[in-house]
Amino acid sequence: MAARKVTAKKTPTKKTPAKKSTARKTPAKTPAKSASAKKAPAKSAAAKKAPAKSAAAKKAPARQYLRREDLGAPADAFFAQQPPERREHLEALRALVKKAAPGARESMKWGMPYYELKGGFCALYTSTTYAALSIMAPPEKLDDPEGKLEGTGKTMRHLKVRSAADIDEASILRWVKAAVAHHS
Repeated sequence: MAARKVTAKKTPTKKTPAKKSTARKTPAKTPAKSASAKKAPAKSAAAKKAPAKSAAAKKAPARQYLRREDLGAPADAFFAQQPPERREHLEALRALVKKAAPGARESMKWGMPYYELKGGFCALYTSTTYAALSIMAPPEKLDDPEGKLEGTGKTMRHLKVRSAADIDEASILRWVKAAVAHHS
């Protein structure tokens, strides 16, 4: 008895009209490739490899940045060159920082007085209209119910001092101590 072939039943498919093929126009200078044209043989691994570059050509030279002349210098010159109205506010902020962190090192960094113990925790800077204390600690560690601190970053807030009334000794001492604790 002969074995019978079992064929699967095909489901009917939607027939779409065949697309008309149009002949491509090719420039007269380049011959058209025929379907029977052979592909070029694959290149060997050695031929694919680019020539080795020298170590100097591979690595771009490091950017040369000018070192600030005041980097690490004492901050006294910064305070001396400030206008009298801002110098008074800066000196008051400086005294409070030294009171909150007596062992802190004060030096110039980024053109402003920078204070650090185990890590930088605050800096003083000026603008044309105010003196400011940058407190380097996350806002959740700085208790500020009155909303005196400004800024929206994740790691720093600023107290902008436009008048002597903006200097709240208890709050500033608390904030600086919190920043020191955060960096310890």
